[in-house]
Amino acid sequence: MAQQNPFELGLLRYLDSDQLVTIRSKRIGIGGAGGLGSNIAVNLVRTGFRNLEIVDKDTVDSTNLNRQDYTLNDLGAPKVEALRDRLYSINPAMTITIHQMEWNEENAARFFEGCHFIIEAFDDAGWKYRFVEYHRSRFPYVVSGSGMAGLLTKSPLIVKKVGNVYVAGDQTTSTADGHPPMAPRVAQCAARMAEIVLDLTLGIPII
Repeated sequence: MAQQNPFELGLLRYLDSDQLVTIRSKRIGIGGAGGLGSNIAVNLVRTGFRNLEIVDKDTVDSTNLNRQDYTLNDLGAPKVEALRDRLYSINPAMTITIHQMEWNEENAARFFEGCHFIIEAFDDAGWKYRFVEYHRSRFPYVVSGSGMAGLLTKSPLIVKKVGNVYVAGDQTTSTADGHPPMAPRVAQCAARMAEIVLDLTLGIPII
């Protein structure tokens, strides 16, 4: 195995060298760097993944801080830039490609070349559907989130598999129905999505 930095040496307490090599070999594309995307990326990096490509057009706003992996110091910064810096602070051996722009079907072909996993991490249901539909026939695996908002719901977060698409969340709860997006459920869903990527990478049964 190539030379390790202290972070990756620490990972070898929990993963064997073959597992870490396999994890590091995967390239992951993420659409969205908000509540799901920022937390998913941090979880993936802490698990050993090194190669990420992230697309998001937004800047960090004060209303993001209740659930997104940003701080007051990031206010006004492009989310992809703030997230890139956060990830490099965890593991400086990362390879991170960022795009501060809106994803759409017209420019989609320029993103995620060679990715093994595509992660949908948008807020809007319409954009979620469009992103998943575009990528599901073009990449081995797509991981999406649906129904992770809420102070007022106890619906369990589950994983639904449709072909090569894995959807984590309670599948129903929407902010449009008065359920605010709060850190505990958003972070829980993000962690489950990152776990799906890890499990598929290591051949661990998911559902």
